[in-house]
Amino acid sequence: MQSDVQFSVLGPLRLQRNGTDTGVGQPRQCAVLTSLLLRPGGPVSLATLVEDVWGVDAPASAVGSVRTYIYRLRQVLGGCGDSSLRLIDGGYSLGLKHDALDLNRFKQAMSKGREARAERDLTSAETLLSEALGMWRGIGLAGVPGPFADAQRGILDELRLACVEEQLACQVEQGNYAEAAAELSALLVEHPLRERLSELLMTALYGAGRQSEALTLYHTTTHMLRQRLGISPSPPLRKVHEAILSGQLVLPRAAGRDAKGQEPERPKQSAAPTQLPAALPRLVGREQEHSRVERLVSEAATSSSVAICVIGGMAGVGKTAFATSAAHRLAHHFPDGQLFADLGGASSYGVPRDPADLLADLLQSFGVRANDIPRTRRARGLIFRGLLAHRRMLIVLDDAHDTDQLRELIPGTPGSMALVTSRLQLHGFVAAYQATPLTLLPLGQADAHSFLAHRLGASRTAAEPTAVDRIIQLAGHLPLALANVAARAAFRPQLRLEALAAEYTSAGSSVLDAFSGDEDPSLDVRASIMRSYLTLDREPARLFRTLSTLGTLAFAASQIADMIRQNEQQVRRALAHLVRAHLVSEVGPGRYHWNSLVAAFAAEQADIAS
Repeated sequence: MQSDVQFSVLGPLRLQRNGTDTGVGQPRQCAVLTSLLLRPGGPVSLATLVEDVWGVDAPASAVGSVRTYIYRLRQVLGGCGDSSLRLIDGGYSLGLKHDALDLNRFKQAMSKGREARAERDLTSAETLLSEALGMWRGIGLAGVPGPFADAQRGILDELRLACVEEQLACQVEQGNYAEAAAELSALLVEHPLRERLSELLMTALYGAGRQSEALTLYHTTTHMLRQRLGISPSPPLRKVHEAILSGQLVLPRAAGRDAKGQEPERPKQSAAPTQLPAALPRLVGREQEHSRVERLVSEAATSSSVAICVIGGMAGVGKTAFATSAAHRLAHHFPDGQLFADLGGASSYGVPRDPADLLADLLQSFGVRANDIPRTRRARGLIFRGLLAHRRMLIVLDDAHDTDQLRELIPGTPGSMALVTSRLQLHGFVAAYQATPLTLLPLGQADAHSFLAHRLGASRTAAEPTAVDRIIQLAGHLPLALANVAARAAFRPQLRLEALAAEYTSAGSSVLDAFSGDEDPSLDVRASIMRSYLTLDREPARLFRTLSTLGTLAFAASQIADMIRQNEQQVRRALAHLVRAHLVSEVGPGRYHWNSLVAAFAAEQADIAS
């Protein structure tokens, strides 16, 4: 059966076969594939491929390297039907259906959108243009090296921006002035010399009854063009300015106005939204981590950058509690408000929250009416970042699933801070946004003692130190497990802690049963670890279960490789997935450790799978 193959360049280079990602290979191999995809009109010569990848400074080995990349690409593309790679007339040609490349589909949707706009079918035009923009997954050809890819990135970015301008023109022409003005203002910060954006924003501001702002924008743009480029405004921009001055700019009736052209009364905007959940009365053992977050705020203030901290750690370690506590301690640095959003990355329902829905909630925090919130995620993100501009706000984004979920929620200008929690190591996010990772570890012995003493009373824990040590060991030093123990013990004040520890180790019961949330699933340690386990692919999950047969909490990759008779590098790659999910910790090169409760959970899963 012939495979359905799709190539994507509107973001990181991607190859999918029947909807499943297929690795393209190392960066320069990606550069060769990029050249084959984006040089239409015949075979691409070996010399052209070398120049596309290395430019004029190609090494002597470049020709041989390209031939190796071609060989490997043929292997990757084997069985892909029409997408086979052939040698024709001394050059290489990639058989490609027109709609197998997302760039072609983007151009087609954009062209249809422009045609619909020209025919004044603005609703259809905006839908088609939104569909085209929805194909983008980030910076075009992100990470692909070489001069050809660099040039293509510029072309792709220009195409995307032209499509954005077309869509915003549709909004202005439909009379959606307030919505369009918010998006255009944010875009103009990124592209201050783009006259088409200034022209559209002036029109939107005038349509929204903000004539003075429209005229001020014209003078600001004129000054910038003359100072930076030595040119005067273009005729279309001057024409809009003159029409505003003379009061002759013809506009459609603004959406939301009544038959008399009057704006309906809008609700008053909250000056400083404060959405932080209640903090714990006392958070034990995290002073060092608090100091690190506070230093981030100070460093961001002196460097004029956005402070972003990604708080990670295993299930039950207290990420949300720490982020909430830190946010309360930092609140005075952010007088314009504090926002909180639960992203549901480890939701028991298995479906993280849609960023577009999250943005709608956050926009309403600023007093934006539901009817004024645009449909697309990108548009909502632009308005959100525009509202954050020139404000000092703290945003807590709890339980993030991945980088894509966070992309539109991060402030775009200095002054604000984002605290992100996730049970996964968000490598891509940390790299892209230069965020600071902060990993929370289970509590040390002294802090775990303090935790129980605070919850149960110092006299009760001091009377039975051996039992307290046993409970801490059973709980794996995890705050979530210790909180469960403390809650049960608090309701049974006459019960000795030694007897409580004995109940947890009684025959026939699992230690995880002792730390289940009877009434609140969010307090169930087993369920919390399960949500991390469910993020694993098949092979890492199998290795995770296998580790339970070791009977030890510390192990080496070489030890596992010998046990399962597999290559050590393959074992390390699988272990990397477990480390990313915070199910295992890497304590040194090739050396690992896991928590006793995680080990108990792995043993349960191994029994179920056997």
